Amino acid sequence: MSLATPTTSFMCDIAGGLAHITLNQPDRGNPVDGDFCRQFSVAMAELSKRDDVRAVLISARGKLFSVGGDIAAFERQGAGLPATIKQWTADLHAAVVRMKRMRAPVVAAVQGHVAGGSVSLMAAADMVVIGKSARITSAFTRIGFSPDTGSTMTLTARMGPARAKRFFLLGETLDPDAAQSAGLVDVVVEDDRVMAEAERIAREFASGPTEAYGGIKRLFLQAPNRSFESQLEEEAQTLAAIAKTADVQEGIKAFHEKRNPKFEGR
Repeated sequence: MSLATPTTSFMCDIAGGLAHITLNQPDRGNPVDGDFCRQFSVAMAELSKRDDVRAVLISARGKLFSVGGDIAAFERQGAGLPATIKQWTADLHAAVVRMKRMRAPVVAAVQGHVAGGSVSLMAAADMVVIGKSARITSAFTRIGFSPDTGSTMTLTARMGPARAKRFFLLGETLDPDAAQSAGLVDVVVEDDRVMAEAERIAREFASGPTEAYGGIKRLFLQAPNRSFESQLEEEAQTLAAIAKTADVQEGIKAFHEKRNPKFEGR
């Protein structure tokens, strides 16, 4: 099954609970442009509400994951650039919010180079698998820009505020080992194993307890903004709600029967 709304910027296929988004402009370096922002927003709105989507895998065709913002398009805008940025970010930021808030875990498979706002797309994933030859670049200050795409939130959540700020201020480029040490990526593998490993993790999520995953995502998303006592109560309320699900009953039954549970995501 494919996404209801076809796109030109990426492909999206849904099978076995897994939605696979493939960035599909390899000849251009899979840039973030107006079409991508608009189409990605529509896609995430649909995927985040579908019961048959229990995990999302984001990958890219070509040698690069994404060069980030389409600088050539920025140049063409001239004095209209501020309005263009507001239009693009309205769509793109809505998509990132849905990625972070949807119950389905998101896995990013990163090869080649990833730069600018696409670094935040990567960081917004729940698991990031990256090839050993890949590089991660904060390109914003190199063209006089400040970050967007939720970068100051998604990278801070992974790296901490001081390390994330340094990454942006210095316009750093990180290799996978440095990125993993900083918490920006989760798994580093040989280049030819990126897709296989990312898909393995994504399929494991797609067959797991989806409501529990969603609860974990929400709890960690709101934890920095809550008091300790408030977060403890939210944990209790979330667990009590999830305890009503069929997957919990299956998990408990499987535990007593000494077998692997068969979760259905409900």
